[in-house]
Amino acid sequence: MTVATNAVQNEKLRILLVSAPWPLFNRPSLPVGALKAYLGEQIPHLEVVASHLFLDVAQALGYARYQAISSRVWRAESVFSALLYPRQASRAESLYRGTLKRNDDAPRDFADIVRTVKTASAQWLGKIDWHALDLVGFSISFCQTTASLYLISRIKSIRPDLPVVVGGSSFSGQAASSLLPVFPQIDYVVVGEGEKPMAGLVNHLQAVRKGRSPSLPPGILHAGNPHAPLPPFNQLDRMDRLPVPDYDDYFNRLGQLPPGERFFATLPIEASRGCWWNQKESGGHFNGCAFCNLNLQWRGYRTKSPTQLAREVDLLVQRYQVLSLAFADNALPPKKAEAMMDVLGNLGHELSIFAELRAKTPPATLHKMRMTGVDAVQVGIEALSSRLLKKMNKGTRAIDNLNMMKQCEGRGIINLSNLIVHFPSSDEKDVGETLRVLDFVIWYRPLKIVRFWLGLDSPIHRFARQFNVRAVFNHPNLRKLFPAAVADGMRFMIQGYRGDRQRQRRLWRPVEIKVRQWVKAYAQLQQQTGGGPAILSREGGQFLIIDQHWPDRPTDKHRLTGVSAGIYRHCQVPHSLDQIVEAFPSHGRETIERFLQSLVAKRLMFAENDHYLSLAVPVSWRS
Repeated sequence: MTVATNAVQNEKLRILLVSAPWPLFNRPSLPVGALKAYLGEQIPHLEVVASHLFLDVAQALGYARYQAISSRVWRAESVFSALLYPRQASRAESLYRGTLKRNDDAPRDFADIVRTVKTASAQWLGKIDWHALDLVGFSISFCQTTASLYLISRIKSIRPDLPVVVGGSSFSGQAASSLLPVFPQIDYVVVGEGEKPMAGLVNHLQAVRKGRSPSLPPGILHAGNPHAPLPPFNQLDRMDRLPVPDYDDYFNRLGQLPPGERFFATLPIEASRGCWWNQKESGGHFNGCAFCNLNLQWRGYRTKSPTQLAREVDLLVQRYQVLSLAFADNALPPKKAEAMMDVLGNLGHELSIFAELRAKTPPATLHKMRMTGVDAVQVGIEALSSRLLKKMNKGTRAIDNLNMMKQCEGRGIINLSNLIVHFPSSDEKDVGETLRVLDFVIWYRPLKIVRFWLGLDSPIHRFARQFNVRAVFNHPNLRKLFPAAVADGMRFMIQGYRGDRQRQRRLWRPVEIKVRQWVKAYAQLQQQTGGGPAILSREGGQFLIIDQHWPDRPTDKHRLTGVSAGIYRHCQVPHSLDQIVEAFPSHGRETIERFLQSLVAKRLMFAENDHYLSLAVPVSWRS
């Protein structure tokens, strides 16, 4: 990276935006790219350089080592903690080693990791003329806190008077107000969305440079008043006022790497901000998912138009000549998803797309997504117990989640969803329901076990007593990352808590064992089918043939004819018994119910509260 060295030849301000380790290395930083584009468009005579420093660190470590380190929050944060506070590096190392498991592929030599990132950081620091800059900004999200703070401390040691501003999802709400008192090297904190506050801050610094004394813009905290109340958010009212993100710096740096270390990157895309499910709270009741704290930096829910999204994707794909996209949205906008897929499909690009979805995404919409290029998703499944889903306030049922898992399996979409265990207030009935449902999912890609962690400002954090959480406090691991005075003074995104934690571990142990068995069974089934669906229905017009593979016994074959086949087709999506009886009036309710229960006994169907779902995937879905 090259930054001009003559800082006084004209009135142009120069800004450096930084994304420190440990984001995914194979995609540029969306916050930095979006902010660079916005500032460049809004403010004349402004030079903005973006540094995706994590790419340099990933190259220095090796991509596999970097990915293994970045996959765990405490593991990643411990590395730069050893550089930030060398006197307590042994604590950071103990935290790192505590994250390593028997079959973990993460590197073991902590000292070597620290030396490598220190060298990479020093090389980066040495390439920049810090005296030519007027402002440095750091975007800080998960896993980027200690790395950013270390780099800020090094920058300030080189040029103490250079203003530093930080923002991002890790420092909104309570976390923002706690940062300035414990880290005086930081001059400003953006509270909430960054575009308008950062533009206001740049204009403020320009005015100060000209001898004026303007007030700070809304959305900014200043080190001169570190205990001031949080300012109101200052965000764009419409997303169509955003320019196309600028990822030039990332791709320029990628192009400078040795040929053997280059790769085809993924483009981060943004169709919305906020979450439509997480609406304004009232009367002491929360909205949104109980565990979620992903929307602290936004107020409300905003989306781009399908036309704007298509224009951005087309421009980015052509400019950077890559075809892999990853939507950064909490979930694709449900009301616009089909229209967005239509316009993306009309571009004529053969895209590979990752997106996050709600479990109630209609099958027709999912089909259209697959035809457009969506080949990997993370669905908001989280649980396989309807009782537990209600406690989580997911607005879904277990049968909805099974349907989504089936839809993904049948359409060749990789489902990268999670199953949360140890959820506070979960009980024997929740676990029992989960174990029962697990008997019906072995043919679908296994969910990833995620042990519950408490997020700062999440509904569980704010309404702790409703979830049998007796006390919330800073996570004890913070004292391994920071000196006690700092750890006790800041608010970190992962919080500690007291509740029924030991009981939860005991309760959920059978589920964790059964999920491990599911992983092995699914791998065996995939070998049998050559990667295809392991429970499959083939159409015969007046009948259906169902192939039902098992990991430990020969494949079962079933033939359904006439009305029986019709009922099975009808239940390709969940239907109530009343709806099924109404659709097939030639047969009585008791006869239909006996037939449905016989299919449930054979695990060809799943039943929940008089609702039924056929489990076999039609061959036609893969066409």
